[in-house]
Amino acid sequence: MAALKLFNVLALASVALLALQSGPTSVNALTTNRAHVARYVAGHEAVAVAKRKRDTSSSSGSCKPKPTTSATLTSSYGGDSGTPTSSWSSSSAVDVPYTPAPSSLSSSTYSSATPSATPTPASSGSSNGKKWGLAWPNGDTSYLSTFAARPNVGFLYTWSPYLPTNLYGLQGVPMLWGYDQVSDFQNLVVAGYANYVLGMNEPNEPSQSNMSPSDGVALWQQYINPLKDHGYYLVSPACTNDQTGLDWMASFFQECSGCQIDAVAFHFYGTDAQAFISYATQLYNTYKLPIWVTEFADQSFSGGAQATQDEVYAFASTVANFVDSTSWFEVAFPFGVMSDLQGVNTANSLLSSDDTPTSLAYDYFG
Repeated sequence: MAALKLFNVLALASVALLALQSGPTSVNALTTNRAHVARYVAGHEAVAVAKRKRDTSSSSGSCKPKPTTSATLTSSYGGDSGTPTSSWSSSSAVDVPYTPAPSSLSSSTYSSATPSATPTPASSGSSNGKKWGLAWPNGDTSYLSTFAARPNVGFLYTWSPYLPTNLYGLQGVPMLWGYDQVSDFQNLVVAGYANYVLGMNEPNEPSQSNMSPSDGVALWQQYINPLKDHGYYLVSPACTNDQTGLDWMASFFQECSGCQIDAVAFHFYGTDAQAFISYATQLYNTYKLPIWVTEFADQSFSGGAQATQDEVYAFASTVANFVDSTSWFEVAFPFGVMSDLQGVNTANSLLSSDDTPTSLAYDYFG
């Protein structure tokens, strides 16, 4: 009996030792660069929830790169007579000073409201000349109607293919964020779903859609370019405002033989409004296509002091005047229509604690 008891004690001790050896490992969340990740993860989770609720079938999201070698892209833009229709050549790119790109930005999460898979777009492909848009991670929240009613607002996107159930007359712009959204994008973005589409989100950033220009070309050719035949207006991938962004975009255009691209998008984070103007002008002079900025804020990611509220107002005034007075600048989406800016200077907030527009929001949206 004593021997049996001793055996049991030894067996229990062995089990305890194994449990200690195989237990959880401590992880420091700050050891990994998670730039922008929360914005995408939250949005994609909302998409996944919506898929599960609707029992939507999914198709393969695999995409094999098919890089090409042509250095010429013919613009398909057919906008106002004041905007030229031209071709892009790789020799036209020039180097310009640039501001630091975001290195640790993440945005607020989606609300519990689930976007509809069948939103009703505005009655036509026009935003009635309105140049401002809502970068909207808030789902079907009731206060969307308040923001949509502002006189300068004509567009909305959600960092995903999904759009709110009621767009309140805005142009909803679905996005192919990256590889993980391919099946959602295919299921949703069909003829009649919307009139505009956005390409990949910061493909030059490892923490974002993270793909080579060749892979970006393959995604564009397979999933976005065919939408032109369904009447869609195609807006390029949006890179960060640094040299890697310029280089990625130049390679993408150089390799994207036969691609139809109607406008060029970019993101801007910096504290100098003139740098915003210079960067946008550089992109326009390079590609001779209308320009969209799909994220921007008065935010330093270089370790310097952040702007005061008054400085943010001055930044906004300069940028807004430039956007509104520049014929080739088509749409601008300021960053901050969310309750938690998670790393971006809170002076850029566009959403008050009572879910109404801030004073800065009125400066942009009217």
